[in-house]
Amino acid sequence: ECYCQKLSIIPGTANCNRCERVVPALVDLHKQRLQQLDDLEVANNRIKEEFDKVERQNDEIENLRKRIEELEDQIDVKTDEFIALQKDMAILNDKFVDEITKVAELQHSKEVVEGELEELSRVLFEQANGMVASAAKERYDLEVQQKALEKQLKETQERLMAESSQLKELREKMEQLVQNQPQPESKRSSSSDPSFRASIDFAELFGLREKSPDAAATLPGPTGVDGIGIDNELIADFQEFVEQSPTVRLQKIHTIPFMRHCLEEDVDPCMRFGSNPRVSSRRIVDAIVANTCFIEESPPGADKEQALNSHSPIRNSASKPMLWERLSGNSNSPRIGCQCCGRIGPLPFQYRITNLDDWSLIDRYCRDRLVAVCEFYVFIRNIRQGLYNNRPIVDLYAECLRLRLQMFYARLGALPSMLNTLGIKSAELASAKKPS
Repeated sequence: ECYCQKLSIIPGTANCNRCERVVPALVDLHKQRLQQLDDLEVANNRIKEEFDKVERQNDEIENLRKRIEELEDQIDVKTDEFIALQKDMAILNDKFVDEITKVAELQHSKEVVEGELEELSRVLFEQANGMVASAAKERYDLEVQQKALEKQLKETQERLMAESSQLKELREKMEQLVQNQPQPESKRSSSSDPSFRASIDFAELFGLREKSPDAAATLPGPTGVDGIGIDNELIADFQEFVEQSPTVRLQKIHTIPFMRHCLEEDVDPCMRFGSNPRVSSRRIVDAIVANTCFIEESPPGADKEQALNSHSPIRNSASKPMLWERLSGNSNSPRIGCQCCGRIGPLPFQYRITNLDDWSLIDRYCRDRLVAVCEFYVFIRNIRQGLYNNRPIVDLYAECLRLRLQMFYARLGALPSMLNTLGIKSAELASAKKPS
């Protein structure tokens, strides 16, 4: 018995599982089934292919997304670089503008410097020509002055020889006079005539009298215990000055007690030029100490020329305007009269304390004051330089006394008379020259 009706079918066929007969109804179904299976397999393959394609597309999308991110990062980097380059370009542009401005300024400065250099070269060339001409003129003037000085030196040497012979004769005559004078009369003259005693003392200090028993009778007796006649304390002060002076600056020389006393007792009084002085004594003393005071004979007719140019002021560093001159604002010295004391009279000498000053005319008495002080400080400078180291201290002190006594007679106006009494020409004593 077939159970076809029960559709017991062999799997995968249209035959009955029992009778193996073909079931017609199942053939078409089986074909359709096979067809559908094929279609299903094809569809599955297509689906698989599509899935693979989708996966590949997803991978591509992921890769593209990553690429996009990388490109975006690169774009950001490039954008930053572009912005930085723009900033750098702006900075470079500013620098370029600054450099152009600097180049323009440098070019302008170069043109200015070239113009100044050309002008400076022209001025220097003119100055060089002027200096050459001035040097030639100065050389010519110096040669003329040298010849004049050589001539003057020769004349001075001749006068010195003549004066030396006259001095020798004068000493011999004075010795004869002293020897011929009776002893009592000499004592009476020395005790009753102060001028005679002053002349004897001055002659003794100048070395015009040789000490002798007869001459000693006319002089005062010694006051010291040792018979020298000079205060030992003063000798000690002077010796202290001689020892200290080489170590003290010349500008500070008056800090030594001995020099301070000389300044107060002799120099300052000698530099007081009357009741209405036209100069500052302190400035003149400073110039004499610095060895910048020049004194010489005035040229012929200088006083007449001064009278003609009385309204033209004189440049004088030592001038001290009077009260009405300071009130009027005129600080220059007037030309009329002696430029130290202001007296009207003969003005045979002239002086100045710097090379920038004009020559100032002075009379004989003011010249004697200046020369006396100059001689004193020449002696002081020689002591500082050690030129008298081989002379005894008493001899140096006697020389100092002579110079201080000379300042004393100069400020009293009696120096020419005293020298005339001794037979010495006052114009030739300490001949006016630059102190050395």
